[in-house]
Amino acid sequence: EALLQEFKTDYNQTHFVRNPEFKAAADKMEGPLRQIFVEFLERSCTAEFSGFLLYKELGRRLKKTNPVVAEIFSLMSRDEARHAGFLNKGLSDFNLALDLGFLTKARKYTFFKPKFIFYATYLSEKIGYWRYITIFRHLKANPQYQVYPIFKYFDNWCQDENRHGDFFSALLKAQPQFLNDWKAKLWSRFFCLSVYVTMYLNDCQRTAFYEGIGLNTKEFDMHVIIETNRTTARIFPA
Repeated sequence: EALLQEFKTDYNQTHFVRNPEFKAAADKMEGPLRQIFVEFLERSCTAEFSGFLLYKELGRRLKKTNPVVAEIFSLMSRDEARHAGFLNKGLSDFNLALDLGFLTKARKYTFFKPKFIFYATYLSEKIGYWRYITIFRHLKANPQYQVYPIFKYFDNWCQDENRHGDFFSALLKAQPQFLNDWKAKLWSRFFCLSVYVTMYLNDCQRTAFYEGIGLNTKEFDMHVIIETNRTTARIFPA
């Protein structure tokens, strides 16, 4: 109930408001940097919209059996939809847009056991938090790399990711069998390893993006992995 009230408060309801800086910054971008940012916005929008679809579906499926948890999932889907919409508006600065309605109709669904969804999504949200807050802090300290204003929103934005992760942490703790035996230990380590490796390999393919905002890709990823590991150590079995 406490988590539900926190999500209902909707701390970021008025946070995602654009200003003229967005279009002006996009118009200044040229060449490879412009293409890099378009790809970043496309990837990020697709990822956030996928989160929206997942949480919306979980909310729908749990509505009768656990209405409180179902409502939280619905409120989390609200957050993800807001993020996706904000990113899609960013694409409009580059005279592009994703057809999110088409993604809804064309997307194929693969169903996994709940514990696998909880492990992977908990990690995804906590990694998202550390990625966003790290980029925000870096650009605040190095404003010469602040080439597009969307990063100024990451401070509050990452708190949505953190709250989502905390909710999955609560779900895992409410199911001791997901955390307290040798299988849970192996599964949690497997998911940590697979998620970290996937992130690292993906980012290595996009080094130009991180260089464009003044980050060293390897150092950035190692920092995110170390901080995420410290966070997950509070819940995953040692």
